[in-house]
Amino acid sequence: MDEKVILQHLMEGSREALAIIWQEHSANVLNLAFRMMKDRDQAEDILMDVFVQVPKAIQGFRGQSALNTWLYRLTVNACLMKLRAEKRHSELEEENLDTIIEEVLGKDESRDENFDAELLEKGLGQLPAETRSMLWLKDAEDLDVKDLAEIYKMPEGTIKARLSRARHFVRDYLKERKNHD
Repeated sequence: MDEKVILQHLMEGSREALAIIWQEHSANVLNLAFRMMKDRDQAEDILMDVFVQVPKAIQGFRGQSALNTWLYRLTVNACLMKLRAEKRHSELEEENLDTIIEEVLGKDESRDENFDAELLEKGLGQLPAETRSMLWLKDAEDLDVKDLAEIYKMPEGTIKARLSRARHFVRDYLKERKNHD
């Protein structure tokens, strides 16, 4: 079924449309929530929170972005609210960090035999959760800057600047830690 048709049915209150969206998008929502929260139970709570919000929130969906981009925005917002409420920060999981490693360090350095993935995780853990999630969506999920601007409700230039600063911060963090070892 066409995404626009599914969205129209969802706006009309169709449970079947919600089930279709769940089937097609719940794994991605759960994955992003887990990357931000670093806890499976909390990620599952976020997943449920997001999909409980969908029937009401869909009324404000204008269709100017892809459905998955809108769901990512709901997920990021739910995670950030939970993180703020708990006042804690999480680290990204080592799994699937290769793309981020290449973006942060460059392809040649990331293949270095002395590369320490655990140290990279610690460096990424120093970033605010919102910036970590932004870096994850850009580098690991391959979203473009325009989509990130929609998700985070920021100008594209701000997104680019934050990504650049985050990569520089992590590079500097890694260099500093290597020099102290």
